[in-house]
Amino acid sequence: MQTTCIIGGGPAGVMLGLLLARAGLPVTVLEKHKDFFRDFRGDTIHPSTSELMYELGLLDRLLEIRHTKIDHIAAMVGGERFEIGDFTHLPTHAKFIALMPQWDLLNFLSEEAARYPSFALRLAWEATGLIEENGVIQGVRANTPEGPRELRADVTVGCDGRHAVSREAAHLPL
Repeated sequence: MQTTCIIGGGPAGVMLGLLLARAGLPVTVLEKHKDFFRDFRGDTIHPSTSELMYELGLLDRLLEIRHTKIDHIAAMVGGERFEIGDFTHLPTHAKFIALMPQWDLLNFLSEEAARYPSFALRLAWEATGLIEENGVIQGVRANTPEGPRELRADVTVGCDGRHAVSREAAHLPL
């Protein structure tokens, strides 16, 4: 059975890890921080993402987490109100944007993924490079609390953001 290593424990990396674990595939997500509690760029869950959560059977549990619902967006310009968005007519189960701290979303997703024995989350594992042999990526090199380590995998996925170690190491153009 193929093993997967995902570099980056943000929403994309943890969600991919959850989906692969649900499919029964061995997957390890590496996150360079020791937890998810830090400032992020986005704390919004859009209706399309909520719909995916519904399809996965996770929406009700996700919405148990404290959040704020926005079903309309408007702006005042020159004393006049302009409707920018009305989500109440969307063909989705959650007709709103949910404002939720990203660390709460990531904790939720990683806890859901941890229900599957094929899922592993390695916090405080910072990818430093890729293991390449004969032109094939074979895994990841990382600094860990126990020192430098290698994690071999059949498939390595870079979800480590715009300053990605994985992209640079794989020589992928932005």
